[in-house]
Amino acid sequence: MANKQIVFADRVVGLSLQNGLVRIDLATIAGPAKTKDGKDGLKMDITHQLVLPVDSFVNGVAMQQQMVKELVTRQQKRVAKAKEAKADDKPAADAKA
Repeated sequence: MANKQIVFADRVVGLSLQNGLVRIDLATIAGPAKTKDGKDGLKMDITHQLVLPVDSFVNGVAMQQQMVKELVTRQQKRVAKAKEAKADDKPAADAKA
């Protein structure tokens, strides 16, 4: 694993299919900028391009979908836990009043 390289990206800014390969453009925020319609936005600099065969891309998308499901489940658990904590605190607060 000595050759492992970590690449950071703020956003995926491009996605294309060329000759059976999926090309994903990764970018980082370069600073503030105005959009075409004059609104405040961010300037993005493309820093890397990830190139994958289509089957690898499809597999990666499936993995990302699984991660999204896991994140939703975690968030639902946090919300439920916060509601429980709030419900547990409420009777004590009512008792003081």
